[in-house]
Amino acid sequence: MLIIAVSNLSYTFPGAVQPVFTNLNFSVDSDARIGLVGPNGCGKTTLLQILAGKISGFCGQLTGKTALRIATLSQETGERVSQSVFAFIRPQIANLRKEIDRLEKSCDSDAAAMKLAGFYNDFSACDGFNVEADIARLFSEFSLPQEFLWRPLESLSGGEKNRVGLVRLLLDKPDLLLLDEPTNHLDVEALEWLESYLRNLKIPWLVVSHDRRFLDNCCETVWELKNGSLSEYGGNYSFYRLAKEQAHARKVLAAEIADRHIERLQKAAEKQRNDANRMENFKPKRDRTKKGGICKRDEGSAKALLRTQNKQRAATAMEQRLQRLVDKAQAEKPFIEKTRSISFPEKILKNSCVLRVEGLSKSYGSLSLFADFSLTLLNGERLAIVGPNGSGKSTLMRMLAGFEAADSGQISWAPEAVTGYHAQEFEQLDFSSTVLDHVLAGDHAAQTRARTILGCLKLEREKVDQQIATLSVGERSKTALARLLFMAPDVLLLDEPTNHLEIDAREALEEALADFAGTVVFVSHDRHFVEKISTRQIVLPGV
Repeated sequence: MLIIAVSNLSYTFPGAVQPVFTNLNFSVDSDARIGLVGPNGCGKTTLLQILAGKISGFCGQLTGKTALRIATLSQETGERVSQSVFAFIRPQIANLRKEIDRLEKSCDSDAAAMKLAGFYNDFSACDGFNVEADIARLFSEFSLPQEFLWRPLESLSGGEKNRVGLVRLLLDKPDLLLLDEPTNHLDVEALEWLESYLRNLKIPWLVVSHDRRFLDNCCETVWELKNGSLSEYGGNYSFYRLAKEQAHARKVLAAEIADRHIERLQKAAEKQRNDANRMENFKPKRDRTKKGGICKRDEGSAKALLRTQNKQRAATAMEQRLQRLVDKAQAEKPFIEKTRSISFPEKILKNSCVLRVEGLSKSYGSLSLFADFSLTLLNGERLAIVGPNGSGKSTLMRMLAGFEAADSGQISWAPEAVTGYHAQEFEQLDFSSTVLDHVLAGDHAAQTRARTILGCLKLEREKVDQQIATLSVGERSKTALARLLFMAPDVLLLDEPTNHLEIDAREALEEALADFAGTVVFVSHDRHFVEKISTRQIVLPGV
């Protein structure tokens, strides 16, 4: 059954000149499991907001089934930080529960008992008991402690806020789910649960994600939004990539055949024109009568004149046909992106052991993240630190980078080892600087290399001269990574480096790390990234 049908959808931001996208045509059925992919800034979030009715002023036609209920999970879940988690999920029920709990503790009069009974009636009328049961079930499935309900939303981590947003969304029981990067900050356990939930969900959904494994595990259709147009591919992400590569290969082959055909036709057209010009230059001289006609003795040369004219016309017709073929081939010629790679200076660190960690412990109050933790890291290793949210992965990375002190234990780097640290919150970024100036950090002689790194990470040419403060979160992440890759230290410490990166940029980072001769320690929930990059993994079990 058709849920939504869209035809000739176009949208331009107010005050902008270039449209975000033009003439999109698509539909969503009742059994849809759609993954929406595309580079940062191509309009994926804008498209979701149009479908959800949050953006107007578009051109085209959008029709949906009667009384269609759409629930949307945005990237900014948790902005209303002053609320408790319960109030964020269900404000009315949370307020009633708070009053009920307060009165139950101090119900020492008939009036208070009557008031409590009234609150219970209101609570029941709002289906509060069933909602609380559903919240408890979803909290358990998302590994969220029940005591989180009364914690301020601002006290939760990014991953925890994301999961709370999903709980609120799933309670709405909508006709269509629109999920904008729900996999950001989710640990592997939560990712696998979400995949399983979406696979078994009885309602259609459309998800924006850059997580390739996630798209592989639960999507049945992939939409690609790029350069203002939408392409649809059947199957999961792997099928999409294969189909796209095959289609591109067919276009390249067709272009090569067309080029060879044009080359042959050009030679034939040149010969035709040369023959016509030769006949024109050497046509026989004709004497004319007083009345302008051809003398009788030269009447035979009229046939030669006609042959010359026909030859000129044939040459012109062939040239016109050739031009049409050239124009068609140019319009259909596939775009072949220039192959660029990030190069690193030759590493000179000779130590076989880069890092020793002995007896490391860290606690926050009564919360112990790890105790008596030890680690030996060899030169050239790619170590992935994995574990659930809250297990101390980022804390350990900050301690290795020297930004946080241990309670006890020893961290010993090789004497000449130079480390570079990429933090989730972009702590090293100078927001008043331009992108290029931040990456160069005064080394203006290396502009070519800096621009190559930025280009590989898909930061467009016009972005490199912008202030970092004006960039999107994804563009800031790319800037921080570009600076680190440009420095090329002996050891890269990367905390969630793929967060906010589109797939092309993730693949460019993977290629860069594969060519990096130094040592890499990283935290990531991107399972594809972990499997491709890591040579060893350690698991922090959590608390």
